[in-house]
This record gives sequence, structure tokens and C-alpha cells, in this order.
Amino acid sequence: MKNLSLDLVDRKLLYELDLNSRQSYAEISKKLRIAKETARFRINRLKERNYIKNFITTMNTSHLNRFYYKLFYKFNKTNPQIDQQIVSFIQNYKSIAYFASTEGRYDLTFLILAKDMRDLYGFLIPFREKFGDYILEQEILTMPTVHRFNFRFFYESGKLLHTKYPIELQEPEIDKVDYQILRELAKNSSINLIDLAKITNTETNVVKYRIRKLKNKKIIGTHVLDINFEKFGFQHFQIDFSLKNHSMIDQIIHYVAQNPKATFATVTLGKYDLAVEYVIQTMGELREILNDLKDKFSEHIVDHDVFILYEHNINWFPYELEK
Repeated sequence: MKNLSLDLVDRKLLYELDLNSRQSYAEISKKLRIAKETARFRINRLKERNYIKNFITTMNTSHLNRFYYKLFYKFNKTNPQIDQQIVSFIQNYKSIAYFASTEGRYDLTFLILAKDMRDLYGFLIPFREKFGDYILEQEILTMPTVHRFNFRFFYESGKLLHTKYPIELQEPEIDKVDYQILRELAKNSSINLIDLAKITNTETNVVKYRIRKLKNKKIIGTHVLDINFEKFGFQHFQIDFSLKNHSMIDQIIHYVAQNPKATFATVTLGKYDLAVEYVIQTMGELREILNDLKDKFSEHIVDHDVFILYEHNINWFPYELEK
């Protein structure tokens, strides 16, 4: 379908939905001072034209007693058939939270949600047995915490919402009903209470209470948008830095967050110490951002790699309820 010429109302709608994608049409229309049916029509149009891929919910995985492991792979001597087999294997693995092809030092990057090394080996061993002949390079990083910055590139007048996901591990106290609610909200943050009650075989007041409790336990993070950056004419870049030490990480993240085109910052342990992500339109703009960071923090940066990300899938709740 043809690209939509986004006006100020569309941009404000996107901004509001990324702040809270569980908002009702009535709530959003009141904030934007437009009719509820106008809000409904415009949001549906943004979805139909694939500017909005999905409404999703982030989760505080450390409060599920899990960490993300970030993996990078470089392959050689593959062919299109093998490439597709590799992509399918990763996409279909149960614990994949994020998966993207990359341009840069590596070919693929993805996040695995794991409780311990046994969970991690559950992926690594079968993957190496199947594709070991093609693996040229593998890098595994532990990811203690994630910072998300609300999407402001389409409405730069919007205020920053900087969400930090906690590092402290906690064993969750959730039952089957909680699990079903979390699973559905992760897939579709805009699902209504009536549908959640049907899925969980409970009542709407029970679902409402459970959601509030899960938020108080800080298991539920934020209700946000999954955006198709290319529809806006942007590419998704990730810059991974090796630093002299971790003491400057918070200061770098705070500085990065001020740029309305910054989307994420992730602290990692391993080859890289910090990854920052931006959505930008030109390589010139990337060079400006990178040169600015290197100039501002030159004495703390050892090295860096730049990647263009092409997302395959996102699921911030690739979690299985323990029996």
C-alpha cells in the first residue's frame, strides 16, 4: 500500500500509543482533542499501512528470575537454503525474545531468555550440531539491564520516557492465570479485559486485579509500540562499545537518551560493554552521532562496531511456566 503522509495528529497518536498502547480510544481522543471515531480510524489506518506492526508489552525479565543472553553470529560457506534454515531454527526456538539480521561485523544477533547455563546450552548445542560447519564466529554476552527510550523520532516535541528494567533477580510467584495474562499482553497489549477473561476462564474484575498485581510486582513493564521503522524512512542502527570500565555507562546512557532518535541502550558483559540504538535516515547522520559520542567520551571508549538491524521478530515474554 502507498505510504501515508503523516500529519501532526498521526504523529501525536503514535507518540501517545508508544507511551501507553493500552490506552482506550476515548482516553487518547481526550488528550488529542479529537473525536473518538477519528482516533479509531487513524490508528486502524496506521496499522493497515504497517506503520504500526503491533501493540506489545515489555516485561521485567529479571523479576521472572531470568537474564537475556545476547548472541552474535558470523557465518561462511552458506547458501540461500542454509541461510533460511538458520533463520527458521532461531525464529522457532522457544526462548527467543528478539531476532535481527545485521549488516556489519556479524550476520545475525538475537536475545535468548535463560535462567541458567542449562537453558543457554539448550539452544547452543543443537544449533552447533546442525550448523557448526557454517559458523565462523560466535559471541555471547550477558545482558544485565535494558534502557528503553520512548519513540520520539516521529514527534520530536514529545517528552522523554526513560524506562530502566531492573537488574536484581527475583523468583516470580505467578500461577497459570498470571502466565496466560502475561503471554497475551506481550503479544497484544491492547487486548481488552473481556477477551482476557475468556482466555483465562475468569471474570474481568479478576483480570483487572491480576494485571494491577503484576504491575506492582514489577513483572509487567510498559505497553508500547512495535514500529516498522522503514515505513518512516528510517533505518535501525546499533552501536556496540567496548569501554575502559563500566563507571561511565550511566552518564553515556543519560547523554544518549536526550537524542529523540535514540531507542534503546543495553548494558552487556563480554566483548562489548554497552549497545546504543538509533533510528536515522542517512549515513551522514550516523557519522554525526558517532563522532559526537566519540568526542564526548573519547577517553572512555576503547573500540566500537556499528550494525544495521533488520528485525525478524520480537516477543518480550518468551517464558515458559515451570511445572
